[in-house]
Amino acid sequence: MKIMYKICVVALVSLITMGTTDANAQKRRSKPAKVKVLTEAEEAHIARMEEMRYSTQKIVFIDSLVVDKEKMLAAIGLPSEVGKIGYANELFRPEIGQGGAFINEMGDKCCLAANNAKGIKKLYSSFFLDGTWTAPQPLRGLEQLGDSAVFDYPFVMADGVTVYFSAVSDEGIGGYDIYVTRFNASDNSFFKPENVGMPFNSEANDFFYIVDEFDNIGWFATDRRQPEGKVCIYTFIPTEVRERYDDIDDAKLSRLASLHSISDTWGDGKQRQAALSRLQAAHDRNAVSGDDISADSFSFVVNDNTVYTSPSQFKAKDNASRIAQLTAKQKHQAEMCNLLETNRLRYASASASQKSQMRSAILQAERDIETIEKEIHQLTKEIRYAENKEIFR
Repeated sequence: MKIMYKICVVALVSLITMGTTDANAQKRRSKPAKVKVLTEAEEAHIARMEEMRYSTQKIVFIDSLVVDKEKMLAAIGLPSEVGKIGYANELFRPEIGQGGAFINEMGDKCCLAANNAKGIKKLYSSFFLDGTWTAPQPLRGLEQLGDSAVFDYPFVMADGVTVYFSAVSDEGIGGYDIYVTRFNASDNSFFKPENVGMPFNSEANDFFYIVDEFDNIGWFATDRRQPEGKVCIYTFIPTEVRERYDDIDDAKLSRLASLHSISDTWGDGKQRQAALSRLQAAHDRNAVSGDDISADSFSFVVNDNTVYTSPSQFKAKDNASRIAQLTAKQKHQAEMCNLLETNRLRYASASASQKSQMRSAILQAERDIETIEKEIHQLTKEIRYAENKEIFR
């Protein structure tokens, strides 16, 4: 009887324990999972990311190179006819700080990044007049990105009105994003900057956007997927019209948007190979001084797939004489630039009376160089148009 009683007690305790355990397990199972509530800023960020991903620009990337961040501007090897890039304390004035800076091909205009009175890096412009740089003036209109926005790494296109730069702002998707703006002559300020989107921008830092219009080559740098202190410089083919990807699956679009692999952008590879030839020609041309230009260093970009390396390759009527004119104008321009630089150096150490005599000559030389630059640009367009017409007729 006692044994039966013990068995009943044990059985009852077991049932109670099992019931309690089952009840606790059920409570744990039925407990709702915590759902993170996104802030308004986080929701806006996700929306911007998705919009940019959907609108990813169709671009062919030629090559990439990983370098130390402090050496990234020097690693580009920008052709001299495009201008100079570097840091403001090296190209402009030592005391200005280490912001990015760009000086145009004529050497008379500088766009640079420097701290304002609040210690926030903004963009400024300066002109080389009377043998010295004018006091930097802020680029009006960029404040539309917000007073707290931080700017750096400006680049001015050959038209003198289009400016690319990097900025940290509330309208970006990462650290530094790349933006573009254009000068509005009607009110002497710049239009509200636009984010250039993906694949150039990411949730990491994207530093600059530079274009060699003559050779149709571009560069930008990013620290996405890079170790501390390193950046990857990408070389790409710029396009005049923004084209986005159509009829591709979501996974491939995400790869292209994040620039997962540049080979994804090559297609049949013909555009890339032509661009590599142009890039090599630009490097070779840049290594030769104006006085040493010869048939061995000749290079002319006809289109994305054709680069002539000899004047004898031209097929269009009158292009032989146009090339001779172009070569003569380029040589004359180089001579004018060298003379102007010499006169500027002399002006800097001249007396007040000597400066008065030299000022008008220097200003006239600057105007003459600008004129011949336009003539070279127009003649180049005429040669290219005539040659392509002959090739594709």
